[in-house]
Amino acid sequence: MEIVIILILLAIGLFIFEKLMRKWLNIEKVELSETPAKSIDRWGRGIILVLALCTIPFSAGSEEMERLLWFFVVYLLAVNLFQAYLQWKYIEGSKEYVVTLIALPIGIAAFLSIIFIYY
Repeated sequence: MEIVIILILLAIGLFIFEKLMRKWLNIEKVELSETPAKSIDRWGRGIILVLALCTIPFSAGSEEMERLLWFFVVYLLAVNLFQAYLQWKYIEGSKEYVVTLIALPIGIAAFLSIIFIYY
């Protein structure tokens, strides 16, 4: 139960961090679904998900939990970098990708610290 509370607090913290970052950098939120990249985003995320699902047996089948941990880190990294690329490419005049690229290492560091502390 303690881990659930920490994950909820982490999500709230990342949400507040994103809002403060947007205010500080003066970046308005623009969704990819409002751009021509909507279908590319869906297809790309689907392909990344299928590739990830195909590699889970190699990660989860091992006796070491570290492989599965790094699998999730690589998956989150791939999805967020893909999203940042699409934001950079298709959202004209917006620095939306900057917020994604700044939040990415902070989110992954928070995820890893929680995992290493509790497991």
